[in-house]
Amino acid sequence: MNQGSESSAATGSAGTTAPRWAWLVCWLMFAATSLNYMDRQTVSLVRPQLREAFHIQTDAEFGWVLSAFIMIYALFQAPAGYLVDRFDLGRCYAFAVAFWSLAAVATAFAPSLGFLIVCRALLGVGESFNWPCALRVTGRVLPPSARGLGNGIFNSGAAVGAVLTPLVVTYLVTAYNWRAAFLAVGVLGFVWVVVWLFAIQGPRRGDLARREEPLFRIETSTQPVALHLYAAYFVVGLLALVSAISALWFGMVALWLAVAVLVLGPPLAALGSPHDPRLAPWARSLAVIARLRSFWLVALASVSINLCWHFLINWVPSFLNADRGFDYQSSNYLSMIPFLAADLGNLGGGWLSRQLSRHGSATMRGRFLILVLGTLLATAGPWVGLVQNQSAVIVLVALMAAGTAAFMAVYFAFAQEVSIAHAGLVVGYLGAIGNLAVAGFQPLAGHVKDVTGSFAPVFVLVGLLPIVALAALAGSHWLGDTRSRAQA
Repeated sequence: MNQGSESSAATGSAGTTAPRWAWLVCWLMFAATSLNYMDRQTVSLVRPQLREAFHIQTDAEFGWVLSAFIMIYALFQAPAGYLVDRFDLGRCYAFAVAFWSLAAVATAFAPSLGFLIVCRALLGVGESFNWPCALRVTGRVLPPSARGLGNGIFNSGAAVGAVLTPLVVTYLVTAYNWRAAFLAVGVLGFVWVVVWLFAIQGPRRGDLARREEPLFRIETSTQPVALHLYAAYFVVGLLALVSAISALWFGMVALWLAVAVLVLGPPLAALGSPHDPRLAPWARSLAVIARLRSFWLVALASVSINLCWHFLINWVPSFLNADRGFDYQSSNYLSMIPFLAADLGNLGGGWLSRQLSRHGSATMRGRFLILVLGTLLATAGPWVGLVQNQSAVIVLVALMAAGTAAFMAVYFAFAQEVSIAHAGLVVGYLGAIGNLAVAGFQPLAGHVKDVTGSFAPVFVLVGLLPIVALAALAGSHWLGDTRSRAQA
C-alpha cells in the first residue's frame, strides 16, 4: 500500500492541531456511544426480571440471550464499515442511531422471548455502525497525535453509559417495570439524532459528507482470480446458509457457527487472491486488507481485549449479585464504580498519550507506554476470586476496568491505521471478529457459573487476555505494516 497516498486520504492527518469543531464532534460521538451502551446494557441489568418473565432457566441460556445481540452486531460490522467508507458519514451515523433506538423502543413491547431476541438482533444491526462511524470521523478530522485522545473521548461514552444505565434502569424497574427501562433509553436516541443533524450543518459539514474512493495498487494478473474468489465467497455463503438452517434443530450454537463462517470466510477467501481490477470495489478493498499482516495481529488484539471488556459490561452486576450476595439494587449501583474507573482509563489514557507526544516522546512510544500500563492494571482480574473483602473486590474490578478502557483507547488508533484508505472496512472487520468471539464467550461464561457456582475462573482468564493483546499489537508494529503510519 502506498503510504503517502494513504496519509493524504485522511483530512485529519494533514496538520498537527485539531480544530475546535473536531472536538465538539468527538463529544457528540461520546453521547452516541453512551446511548449505545445504555441500550445494550439494559438487558443485563434486568436479568432477574427477564428470567422470570420468559422462563429462562440457567445463566448459560441467558448468555445466549446476550449473544443474540452480539452475533448480529458482529455480522454487520464489516458491511457497516464498508458503507461508512463509501457514503455520507454524517447521515450514516444519524440513520444508525435512529435505527437502533427504534429497536430499543420495540423491545419494550416484546410479548415473547422470540420477539425479544429479534429486537436484540435488530439493535445489533444499528449499533454495528457506531465504532466504524466514530473511528472514521476521528481519523478524518484529527491528526495522529490527537487520535488517542479523540478515541478516548468518544469511547469513554461506553463507560459513562455503563455508569448511567444502573441509575436509570434500576429506578425505572423499581418504580414501573422492566419495559419502561427499554422505552426510556430508546427515546433518548431520537433526541441525539436531532442534535447531531443540527450540529453537522454548515461549512464544516463537508468534512463528514465527503465521499472517498478507496485507494488501490492494482497488479494486473492474467489468471481468472475473480471467478475463483467469487466461487470461494459462494461456498462461504452456502456453508453459512446450511449452518443457519441447522440452527432450527441444533439451536444457537449452529447459528453462531453460521455467523462465524460469514464473518471469517470472506477475509480468509480474499487472503490468497492477487490484486485484480475485475473485482468489485468491496472485494478489492478486502483483498488489500487481508494481505496485511498487521490486520490479523490487530484482529487477535481485538478478540483479546473485547473478551475482557464485554465480560465486565455483561456480567459484573450478576457477579456482585450471585457471587457476592448483594441485592438487586445494590449490585446494580455498585457496578457503576468499575465503569467510573473505566472513564478515567479512557480519558486518562488518551490524554496521556497526547501529552507524551507533545513533550517529545514519539507517538508510537507513548502509545506503548499506555498499553503496558493498561495491561498491568487489567491483570488485577485473576485476584478477584481470591479476595474475600467486599471493598477490595470492587477495587480490583475497578482497576481491571480502568486498564482495559485505557488499552482500548490506544488500540483503536492501531485499528484506524492498519489502512487509512479503508479505515471503515478495517474497523468493521476487526470489530466483527472481536465480537464474534464475545458472542461465543457469553454462554461459556454463564456455563462456568452454572457448573462451578462462581465467576472467579472467568476473571482469571479475562484478566490475562490483555497480555495477549499487547503482544499482538507489538508484533503488528515491529513487523512493519503500521510502523510508519503514526507520525513519530
